[in-house]
Amino acid sequence: MAPLTCTKLSVITVTGVLTQFIGLSLFVFGFFPVKPALPGTSGSESFYAPSCDFVGNLSDTTLPSDQLKSLYQELSGIPPSFERLILMVIDGLPAEFVLGKNGKPPNKQFKEAMPYTQSLLASGSAIGYHAKAAPPTVTMPRLKAMVSGAIGGFLDVAFNFNTQAMMDDNLLGQFFRIGWKMVMLGDETWIKLFPRLFQRHDGVSSFYVKDTVQVDQNVSRHLGYELRKDDWNLLILHYLGLDHVGHIGGRSSVLMAPKLKEMDEVVKLIHSSINPSQGNRQGQALLLSRHLCLDNSQGVVSLTWGLDRKNNKTKRRICYHVKQPQTNG
Repeated sequence: MAPLTCTKLSVITVTGVLTQFIGLSLFVFGFFPVKPALPGTSGSESFYAPSCDFVGNLSDTTLPSDQLKSLYQELSGIPPSFERLILMVIDGLPAEFVLGKNGKPPNKQFKEAMPYTQSLLASGSAIGYHAKAAPPTVTMPRLKAMVSGAIGGFLDVAFNFNTQAMMDDNLLGQFFRIGWKMVMLGDETWIKLFPRLFQRHDGVSSFYVKDTVQVDQNVSRHLGYELRKDDWNLLILHYLGLDHVGHIGGRSSVLMAPKLKEMDEVVKLIHSSINPSQGNRQGQALLLSRHLCLDNSQGVVSLTWGLDRKNNKTKRRICYHVKQPQTNG
């Protein structure tokens, strides 16, 4: 056998290093692809059927907000069913706590912990459904998916710790362009993603997982005030306490039932504010949306209800998915 010379050893070493580098590069660019932000925003061309020779009016998005809103409403031909929208996110709530699993009703302890929500489901005033959500399931990529429809990448897990402003076209940006006033209370990730869109906000950090009390009280302390205000069109509430309870003690934690009851009281407060028997101000309609998360990382459940004050009837609408529980961030 020929002796191993320095030249052969150098060739083998260089070949091995290059092979490792190529393999690592293929893994990184394949498993962590960088998705470039798409320039521009959708406008009136979205209301027309796609065609090869269609040229959209690029000046649409530069119109004043009131004119842009009127243009979109005229092109759609569908009058708005609701004047205002409340999006309530309960982070980390397993679906079976509310809707049950495999055709079976929820466990008695969880069902009794949210009596008002269960009464809405039983009476048909609310509707629950499952919607699949692709991993990764940390906060930032799930919020981006909710407002833009984009599928997040695993690189977003790293970006979750240093969230940057979202540059892609999204629902909140479209709301802002037609003059909607928005208020955000809860997880500060929303504020980092949309730094100049909210006229009022109070953010809380999601990384101090031992806090299961103050993190939600900081949201609820503003709720009564905001429900009495009439200067917003979209109110976002993002509660983190139940997710923190899951991180600390799991679903069998002694803190789970009290936290569920706390969230049920919030649902009751919001739903009562759209009850016509309460004689609420200015006849404004609210669409309340709750997002509950599956613990098997296969999707989410949403409860959605709203009130059409013009017809004094409860209407239902489907909203978007958010995130799964039991994931750091």
